[in-house]
Amino acid sequence: MNRLLLLFIVPFLMISCNQIKQSGTPAGDVIAITWEFQGNHATDGYYNATFVLENRGDTPLGDGGWTLFVNQQGSGVIQESITGNVAIDHVNGDLLRISPKAGFQLHPGQSVEISYRNPGWMIKESEVPLTPYMVYGDANEKQIAVLVGEYEVLPFPALELIFPPSSGIELPDAAWVYKQNSLLSLLEPGTTGNVLPTPVKEIYSGETIILDKNTKIYHQKGLENEAGYLAELLEQVTGSVAELKVGEEGGPGAIILVIDGKRFNGNEAYQVSITTSEGIVIAGGGDAGVFYGIQTLLSLLPPETWGNSTGKLEMKAGVVVDQPAFVYRGFHLDIARNFIEPAHIKRLIDVMAYYKLNKLHLHITDDEGWRLEIPSIPELTQVGAHRGHTLDERDHLIPSYGSGPDPLPESSHGSGYLSRETFIELLQYADDRHIEVIPEINFPGHARAAINAMEARYERLMKERKSEEAESYRLVDPDDASVYSSAQIFNDNVICVCTEGPYRLFEKVVDEVTEMYSEAGLTLTTMHTGGDEVPRGCWTASPICQAFLEEHPEIGEVENLQAYFGERLLEILKRKGLVMAGWEEVAMKRDEEGRWIPNPMLVGEDVLPYVWNSLDSNLDLGNRLANAGFPVVLCNVNNFYFDLAYTHHPAERGQHWGGFVKTRSAFDFIPYDVFKSTLYDKYGHPYDPETDFKGMEKLKLDSYKRVIGLQAELWSETVKGGTMAEYYYLPKMIGFAERAWAGQAAWGLISDQEERVAAMDKDWNRFANMIGQREMPRLDYLFGGYNYRLPPPGAVNKEGKLFANVDFPGLTIRYTTDGSEPDDTSPVYTEPVEVSGKVLLRSFDTRGRGSRVSLVEN
Repeated sequence: MNRLLLLFIVPFLMISCNQIKQSGTPAGDVIAITWEFQGNHATDGYYNATFVLENRGDTPLGDGGWTLFVNQQGSGVIQESITGNVAIDHVNGDLLRISPKAGFQLHPGQSVEISYRNPGWMIKESEVPLTPYMVYGDANEKQIAVLVGEYEVLPFPALELIFPPSSGIELPDAAWVYKQNSLLSLLEPGTTGNVLPTPVKEIYSGETIILDKNTKIYHQKGLENEAGYLAELLEQVTGSVAELKVGEEGGPGAIILVIDGKRFNGNEAYQVSITTSEGIVIAGGGDAGVFYGIQTLLSLLPPETWGNSTGKLEMKAGVVVDQPAFVYRGFHLDIARNFIEPAHIKRLIDVMAYYKLNKLHLHITDDEGWRLEIPSIPELTQVGAHRGHTLDERDHLIPSYGSGPDPLPESSHGSGYLSRETFIELLQYADDRHIEVIPEINFPGHARAAINAMEARYERLMKERKSEEAESYRLVDPDDASVYSSAQIFNDNVICVCTEGPYRLFEKVVDEVTEMYSEAGLTLTTMHTGGDEVPRGCWTASPICQAFLEEHPEIGEVENLQAYFGERLLEILKRKGLVMAGWEEVAMKRDEEGRWIPNPMLVGEDVLPYVWNSLDSNLDLGNRLANAGFPVVLCNVNNFYFDLAYTHHPAERGQHWGGFVKTRSAFDFIPYDVFKSTLYDKYGHPYDPETDFKGMEKLKLDSYKRVIGLQAELWSETVKGGTMAEYYYLPKMIGFAERAWAGQAAWGLISDQEERVAAMDKDWNRFANMIGQREMPRLDYLFGGYNYRLPPPGAVNKEGKLFANVDFPGLTIRYTTDGSEPDDTSPVYTEPVEVSGKVLLRSFDTRGRGSRVSLVEN
C-alpha cells in the first residue's frame, strides 16, 4: 500500500471525578480526519501540513463543547499560520489540543481544512500526528473521550519536497543506496571468519566432526546452568536432547565444559577446542567464560541448520581463543516512554547474551511512565504507569507518543509496568545468561511520572488527615512559578531538590529494589540515577529553593543545585555500598563562567558517568571526563543510539535529532580516538579535522584504562512494542558487539586517514558478508527468530541494464518489471540484467520476509 491508513475501533470513555468508564455515543462523534504533510521550506526553516476534518454524523459540530487532541513530537505550531477558525495549543510534552473558535461550524457531510506551519523540518513518517481523539464536554464537567473513527495519513510528498535542492542533502533513493554500497562485494563462504564478535584467534584444521543424537555434554560441578543452556539450544538443531553428565570424560562425540581459572586472564576468557580425538572442549576462566565459549560453538554451527534440523551436524575442527576488550558491554532499554513487554525483554536478553553483551541498563522511570512496582508506594504505578485522557493527572498521566485516551495497558504501549515478581524473574533470567541488570531511577529532571504520582498520594493522605505522611514523599514546591521547557517540551518535570521529599523517596525506592535483588539471589551493585537534561530556568522562581540558597551560600547560584542534588544521592548510595551511575551530568558542574566542567570533588568517588553527548563541541566529552580521572562508559549518540533511524529515508522509522545510526556506525567506532571515526555529519558531508575538531581534548594514554566499556541505547519514543524494538536493534547490535567485545580494531591505529579508511572499508566488507551470509540466516530461527531490519536494495539503471546491491552481501535480492511488488517467488537478481521501464526490488531473508521496496525508473 502506498497510503498510510490508520483505522481505529472507537471506544467511548467518560471521565468524571477522575474515573473512566464506558459511555454512550455523544452527538457529533463520527469525525473522520486526514492529515497531509506538504513539504519542507529549507530557506525559512518550517514545513506545511493540513488536517481535514469531515463530519460523517447527523449533528453539527459547533464552536464549543468539543476538543481534538493529538500527539506529535516537535517544536510547536507557528500560531499566525493556522487556518480553519480553530486554535492549536501545546498542552504538555507532545500533546496538542485543537479547539474551535467563535463561529466555527461543521455541518453533517461537510469538511473543514486546518492548515498550519511547524518550525523545523519533518523528514520521517514516524513523526506524523498520532492517535487523534475527540473530547466532548466542559473542562469542569463530565467529559467523553472518543477515538477518531477513521484517521488517514496521506502519502508523503516527493523526496525533492522533503529534501529541497537548496538543502544540499542527497535524496535517499535507490541510487543513493547503491552508491553507499558501492565498495561492498560478495565474498566466498568460509573466507570471512566464522564467529562474531570477532575472536582474538580462530584456527581450523581442515577436519570435521559430527554432532548428532548421541552427543553427550560433560560438565564440571557448578556448570549445570551452562550445560542445560547448551543442551536446550542444541536440541533446536539436532532434534534430540543431549545427555548431561557431571565429569570430564571427553572423547569423540562429547562436549566438555570446564573452568580453568589459572589458564585464563579473567572470568570471561575462554577457549573452544574441536578435535576428532577429544571432541569439543570449552574451557573458561570462569562460568561466564564457559558461557561465552558456548556462544562461539553455536556460531560455528552451519547457519542453515537452525531452520532445517537434520539430526546430524558437521562442524569444522579447530581452536578459538578469545577474551573481551571491555569489562562493560552494555545495552540500554527504555521501557518508560513506551512499555516493552517482559517476554520481549527476555528475547533481548537472549540475543544480548548470544553476542556476548553483559549489562542491561533498564530505564524504568521518566516523564512518561514509572514502570516498576514499589509495593509500599502504590501510586508510583497506579498513576505513573498509565496514560490516558485525564482532567488533572491524579488518576493517570496524559497521553504521549500516540498512546490514546484509554489508560488500560491492552489499549496501547503507553500503560504497563513490571510487577515486583516479574522484575525478580527478569533479574534471574538475565543472571542465568551472565547479564547484570542495572536499574535507572531518573532524577531530578525526567521525573514527571513520579511527581504526579506523589501529588496523587499527597492529596489522598491529606484527605485522610495524614499531613506528615503526605509531605514525606512530596517532590514539588507548590508555589514554584519557574518557567522552563525540557528536551521533550514538558514544563513541569523537575523535582524540587531543596526539600527532603525527593531524598526520602529515592532512598525508599533503592531499599525496595535492593530487596528485589536479594530475593532473586543477587546483589545490587550499581544504581543509575539519570541526572540528564535538567532544563535552564527550573528552581529560579521557587520560594523554597530561594530560601534554601540563602541559608546555604556555599552552593552559589541556582544552577549548582543539580550538582548539590547529585552529591546528596551519592551520600545515600555510599551508605548502602552502591556505585552511583548516571548520565555525564552527574560528574559535572558549572564553573564561574557557567560552563559544564568535570566536577573535581567527585573524582575518586564511586561515580560512573555514562557519556551520551558526543554532538558538535561535545565530541570529546568522554575524553575530558576520563582525563579528569573518572571511569566512563561511552554511549556516543553518533554511533550507539539505536532509536535514531538507519537512514534519512522518510519510511525509515526513528529519530534523527542526533543523526542516523546504522550497523556500520557502531562498527566504525574508535574508542580511544573518536576524531578518527567521526568522518561525516549526519547527511554525509565530510568533516575537516583541522577546523571542526580544533581545540578538542584527546584521550591521554594513561586514561585508556578509564574507558571501562561501551553501551548502546534504545529509547522508545517511536518504538511500539518488543517486535518493533527488534527492528531497531538488529542488526545494529552486531556492529556494536564487535566493538564492545573485540575492542578497537587494528585499523584504528593507522594515522594516515586515506589508508585508515581503506582498511576500515575492507574490514567492513568482511563483516557485512558475515552478517548477510551467517548472522541473518541464524537470526531467522535463533530463539524463535527475530524481526531484524532487512535493508532495501540499492539499484540503478545503466543503459538499459539493472545493477543492484545490498547492505549485507548474501541476502537475496528479487525484482519485478510489471509494476507488482516483489515476493519470495519473484526473479532473483544475481548479475546485471537488461530491463526497461519501472523496476521494483526487495531483499529477502531465508523465511521469505521482504524489505521495503526500492524503485528504479528509466
